[in-house]
Amino acid sequence: MKFFVLLFALLASSTTVFAAWEEDFEFLKNIPRSYEDSGSICEEVARLEIQREYAAPQYDVIVGIAYGDATHIIGELDIVIFDNNIQKVVKIGEVKCWKDVPAGLEKAHEQRARFLKTVRANKATRFFNTSTKEIYAPEKFQFVKEFFSMAQKGSVVQGFDKELEYTLKEMRDRRYEMIRCQNQGKCARP
Repeated sequence: MKFFVLLFALLASSTTVFAAWEEDFEFLKNIPRSYEDSGSICEEVARLEIQREYAAPQYDVIVGIAYGDATHIIGELDIVIFDNNIQKVVKIGEVKCWKDVPAGLEKAHEQRARFLKTVRANKATRFFNTSTKEIYAPEKFQFVKEFFSMAQKGSVVQGFDKELEYTLKEMRDRRYEMIRCQNQGKCARP
């Protein structure tokens, strides 16, 4: 009897994850994003999860905003949450789906520190979307006080603030599924 209860629980949880992926896939297949970079799928899935918490029209959740000076890029912000009511960035997130979870968290903290150092330096900084090339006014980023780190399922116990619904292996499988879909011409390509 215990075997059947365990089997049922396992099937129910895998069905829930599959249903969640089907919903995510329907959204992602229309986004012209390259999935050659292994972190891209994690960023896009993170965006979907954050959009459930910070919904439009009040919020825009943007993936991949680079910042730098006139000559070079200093860094990139994985997730940026704009509050359209106040016309400011309210939260920035770093997404790291790494096999070495503590190293991913350390990298996320380094990136946060680099961003803060840059905006506090009061030098001319430009912000732009790496996909659309849209330019953002620097003053929208000046007073960000909330940051979060996010990684694959199981990462919160290792220090991350949030975690995705999927394990690292599931994220890899999803990435290959998106690449295959794009190669078959069924999903948007960049």
